[in-house]
Amino acid sequence: MTHATGKKQPVRVFLDAQDYSRYLVQAGTHQVTPSGLGELLIQDGLERLEQGDFRALGLDATEPARAQGSER
Repeated sequence: MTHATGKKQPVRVFLDAQDYSRYLVQAGTHQVTPSGLGELLIQDGLERLEQGDFRALGLDATEPARAQGSER
């Protein structure tokens, strides 16, 4: 993974209680801060999207990409 240098921008994400608990467990298990885990997961997800892996969006590679924005 490449890490950009410079100022980082905040991102707000809202999780339900069950997902938040799982998230905290994974952060602790892998000895990273919750913020650090979020950054790594977002970077990994973006790389997957850029490589054509749309499974996280409920799409497969044969479906056209949705227009940018929050349709979900």
